[in-house]
Amino acid sequence: MEEEKKEVVVKKKSPIGTIVLVIILMLMCFVGGYLIHEKDFFSFQGNKDEKQVNNSKSKTKDEAVDEEKEVTFSEDDLNKYVNYIVPGSIGPSALLYNTSSVDAEKLSSAEKITYIGAYLQKKAITSEDFQYNILTENDVKNAVEEVYGPGTYEKTTFNLGCGDYILNETDGKYYSKTGCGGTTATFDKNIVLDYKATTKKLEITTGYVIYDGLNTKIYKYFDKTDPLSGYDGGTTDEVNTYLTNFINNNKDLVNHIVYTFESTDGVHYYFKGFTNDLTKY
Repeated sequence: MEEEKKEVVVKKKSPIGTIVLVIILMLMCFVGGYLIHEKDFFSFQGNKDEKQVNNSKSKTKDEAVDEEKEVTFSEDDLNKYVNYIVPGSIGPSALLYNTSSVDAEKLSSAEKITYIGAYLQKKAITSEDFQYNILTENDVKNAVEEVYGPGTYEKTTFNLGCGDYILNETDGKYYSKTGCGGTTATFDKNIVLDYKATTKKLEITTGYVIYDGLNTKIYKYFDKTDPLSGYDGGTTDEVNTYLTNFINNNKDLVNHIVYTFESTDGVHYYFKGFTNDLTKY
C-alpha cells in the first residue's frame, strides 16, 4: 500500500507585522529623543534663567555701587550751585541770616522763588518809565526748575525785598513797583571752602562774613553783634579780595553754610536744603 504523500504547507509570514514592529520602534526612538531633547532644553533654560537672575543681581549691585561713586566738581560748578541761594548784604537772601536750616520740600511756591531772589534779580529789567522792575514768567519758571527740579514752578505772587512781584497773565511778566536802590557801605562774602559729592548727593560748605564800612569791622553774622576783626576798607575790589583772604585764613571763626543738593541721574543736582551755624538763633 502506497504511503500517502503528506503535503507540507509552508505559510509565508505576513509583512504587516514587520511593518507594525518597525513603526513601533520608530515611535519609541522619536519619543525617547524628544524626552532627552526636552530635558536638555529645560535644563538649558533653567541655567539661562539662573544666569539672567544672577546677572541682574550683579548689575543691580554694580549700579548701587555706581550711585555712591565719588564725583569731582570744578570750582566754577561749585560756585554755580552756591550762587543759586547766596547771602547778600541787602535784598531777598537776607533770609539766610535768621534761620539755622531750610528744607526745600517744605517751602511754599513763593518761598522757593524768594530764596533764589539774588539769582533772579540778575535777570530783572526796568520798565522804560522806571516805575516797575520786571521779570518774565519764563525766566522765573526756568530758574525755579533749574534749582529745585522739573515741575516745581507754580504761578504765584512773591517778594524779593523791594515789593511784591505780581504776574500779568496777558504778557506773561511779573511786575513789581520800583523801590530798591541807593548805596551801601555794607559788603558780604560767601566762598566755597569744601565739598563732598557722589552721584546721588552734593554737599558744599561755604564760609561767610559781612563787613560794615561805617564801623570798619568784619562780623560773623548779619546783625553785626559778633565782630571778628577790624578793617579800614578800600575799593570794592579791594574789600572783596580782603574778605576772601580773611575767610580762607580764619575758617574756624567765620559762619558756615552747608548746601545740600541731590541727584537721581548723577548729572543734574537739585537743591534740597541748607544748614547754617547760626547757633544764637
